[in-house]
Amino acid sequence: MLSFIDLFQRLGGQVGATELLQLTTLLKVILWIEVIVYMGIGIFEILDSFSTEKPWNMRNGRVNSYLAMREVVSYKMHAAVCFLLGFVALNGLIEGAITRFELELIFISLALIMMLLWMVYLPGRLGFVITFLTKPETSLQVLMFIFFADLIRPWVLYLCIFLNLWGFLVYFVQTRRKSIFPYRYETVRQDSIDAGLEEGKVAALDKMAGYSK
Repeated sequence: MLSFIDLFQRLGGQVGATELLQLTTLLKVILWIEVIVYMGIGIFEILDSFSTEKPWNMRNGRVNSYLAMREVVSYKMHAAVCFLLGFVALNGLIEGAITRFELELIFISLALIMMLLWMVYLPGRLGFVITFLTKPETSLQVLMFIFFADLIRPWVLYLCIFLNLWGFLVYFVQTRRKSIFPYRYETVRQDSIDAGLEEGKVAALDKMAGYSK
């Protein structure tokens, strides 16, 4: 009877997870982007622990501890994912090579982030601008799939595809029908105002969405 390890090895075509892969020029560029962007975000968000409380965490003139703790957990989990992605990239640059498993971690990390982006894809032009123009992980995942998919084990690749598809499924079943309803920019805008989003940030959303009163 096959063990899980034997089964994974067969699914992966007997390719070792610890095999060293040399860095191509394109891969070095991608790793540097991940170090600068994601490790930078991770470090900032880890240290950003004493800022003014978000208005949507306020109830009856005081901070609601439950909402504040949920905010902290969400914020620091995002920081953790970004920092780990940047750390793996930095280690590869320092060593001059990465293992297959480290490359797979990058694939999985990007797929997890993209899963979230598909889940919360916003209506109209705003969704396109945020997802495709302001989120580097969108372009990075496309590049990774095109140029480096053959370097990771097939079951890891299938997992990345599944995570993206799951994001799409949640978007169509949950987000469009329940989370943002009716599904249009005006709904997002009004909900942002009701949650206490600063006027300047609402104006920035209007600009990205091409919205005018």
